[in-house]
Amino acid sequence: MPDTRPVISIGMPVYNGGAHLAEALESLLAQTFRNFEIILSDNCSTDATPGIIADYAARDGRIHAVRQRENIGGLPNFRFVLEAANGEYFMWAAYDDWHDPNYLAALHGALADNPALQMAAPRIVRIRVDGSVAGVSEVPPMPGAARIRRVMAMLSASAGGMFYGLYRREAIRSAFDRAERDFPYVWAADHLTMLPFFVNDRAIGVPQTSFYNRETGLSEGRYRPRTARESWAFLAAFLRFYVHDVLQSRLTLWEKVICLAYLPVYCHSKAVKWRRLLPRGLARGGGVAGKGTG
Repeated sequence: MPDTRPVISIGMPVYNGGAHLAEALESLLAQTFRNFEIILSDNCSTDATPGIIADYAARDGRIHAVRQRENIGGLPNFRFVLEAANGEYFMWAAYDDWHDPNYLAALHGALADNPALQMAAPRIVRIRVDGSVAGVSEVPPMPGAARIRRVMAMLSASAGGMFYGLYRREAIRSAFDRAERDFPYVWAADHLTMLPFFVNDRAIGVPQTSFYNRETGLSEGRYRPRTARESWAFLAAFLRFYVHDVLQSRLTLWEKVICLAYLPVYCHSKAVKWRRLLPRGLARGGGVAGKGTG
């Protein structure tokens, strides 16, 4: 019998996304690559979200909608759509972002042409709430460069929006399991989920397509550590995770040394700003660090 499974599964966890959900769905349904499914998991929304989902699901059979009986939390909802996926490839889609029409085609093409790769990352355009462009994160394809140059380029260029790139489904399931198990924070978990793809040279940048990432500030407001104790505990967990993945990677000894030397820069840009953290420690005489995990 022919395989009727979709090539790509798109998981969209949503909670009270009524303001932008239709725009996000329209950008997915307008994709030039057509062989996909959308798994929509409504986390007990209280706004117009259920009606919007019902309307789109009735219009397009590729949309599979589930309404949770109770709010299961953000990360469990991300896991739910991943576990429900059927395709060989998987990506998450946020209910308030959108994509170029060639998004799936470009990312899928990059992975299909390179069996050793497991993640394809797009160019990221960050959009402010008022619609203006806050910045652009370019991604270097660098197929002919030395491995350490490719690894360092991806580590340097990585942005939170790249989390919404395309993965081989089994590879992202393994990476998500590891991050969920060994990093007890939501803040910066996206960067650590992507980390093994970068340090093992399993990711490629695809500058031919863009992901438009709406900067609402909701994640930072909800999840960024606030107190000195929380910040130091968070930093310790982040450092342990990064060091472990570098040491366990397939890099050579000297390549690992280079990645470890880059850790302070990576941590500053992806997890916690040193200018925020160090004054807190100095003000407390450095004693807070010892209490970090207490």
